[in-house]
Amino acid sequence: MCSGIEYHDTLLLWRDADVKLPVMLRGGEIRWIRWGERHGVVSMFFQGPCARLESIQAGKWKRFSPTPVKIPMQRYMERDAKGSPYWVKAPAGSVLQGLLAKIQGDQRVYVVTVESSPEYRHVQPRWPRVLVPA
Repeated sequence: MCSGIEYHDTLLLWRDADVKLPVMLRGGEIRWIRWGERHGVVSMFFQGPCARLESIQAGKWKRFSPTPVKIPMQRYMERDAKGSPYWVKAPAGSVLQGLLAKIQGDQRVYVVTVESSPEYRHVQPRWPRVLVPA
């Protein structure tokens, strides 16, 4: 899971209502898109902030016409089992892999997650997929 990011000295946290994430378009411009769907909200979108890579590959997101996107950030945050924040500074130029989901003209962005590496399993079993420039 992903609980927050820092983008240009601004903290964007999942717990905040109607939070939007920056999504980098092909030309480099940024579009702000609502982050996931709140738990308990009646919606056609999946609830939560994240999309498991395995679910995407299995076709579970197909009905949302998914598009891979890049979410720029300087660091990202997970919460451990006690709910304490665990911030990770990303290498320069890194982005989170995101999934843009669309239904009837509405859209949401979800952070793509993978199984945590041994380095971070003590924090969470799932981890944001970070794309590091070559």
